[in-house]
Amino acid sequence: MIGILRALARKAFKERARKNIVQGNYWESLVGDQKRLPEAFEFIRGYAKRQPMEGFMAKAKLTPEDLAKLPTHVVTVPLRKQIREGKGIINNLFRGETLYPDAKYISKTGLESGAGVKPGQWWSAEPFESASYAIRPSKGIMGSDIANPGVIRRMKMNKDIRDMGSMKNRGTGMTHFHPPQDMIDNSKISMFYSVINRLREMGLKDSQIFNYIGQIMKKKNAAGKRDWMLYNSGGKV
Repeated sequence: MIGILRALARKAFKERARKNIVQGNYWESLVGDQKRLPEAFEFIRGYAKRQPMEGFMAKAKLTPEDLAKLPTHVVTVPLRKQIREGKGIINNLFRGETLYPDAKYISKTGLESGAGVKPGQWWSAEPFESASYAIRPSKGIMGSDIANPGVIRRMKMNKDIRDMGSMKNRGTGMTHFHPPQDMIDNSKISMFYSVINRLREMGLKDSQIFNYIGQIMKKKNAAGKRDWMLYNSGGKV
């Protein structure tokens, strides 16, 4: 277990040390190859698509001198085919949040959207998007604070997106889903996604990873049952 964590931490450190890579917009539907790997493989790797800046900025017709001033590569998260085309199987939904609810971290954007969606009902088909809410530097210590660390919840779906219309809302974007409360209550913290995300964002030392894992393992849901899973709900990786 320790060896696995160290390997993940080393990979996370290398990714953070790459000065010539920049995060682009999340949804680049018309730029480059749109093929995607299974979400778990991408999440371990740390990115969905990494494209040379020259190709990414092709329409801008930049000179070699202009390109030399920019990062060499850009990372994007293209829309998955199921969402882009409105058909196909959605395997999982994800949500980034703190281990325990905290009113000061509730997003005003969601409340002010006028879509009638309550806090806690915002879920995404993209673990990368959810990860950005599990640890959120724009809100200070949200998610990084070991007293109330950020986690990623995973909800198993295996449904055709055409059968998920009741979870969609025109005003909340293509990647967002709003499952009913009973499904939310039955969701669990994913140890797999949560640990990888914390190591990637904070490194082995600052993440206090063993303390973090211990807190998750102690977490109970409203019914008093275990509120986490390794990867699958049955506890299997």
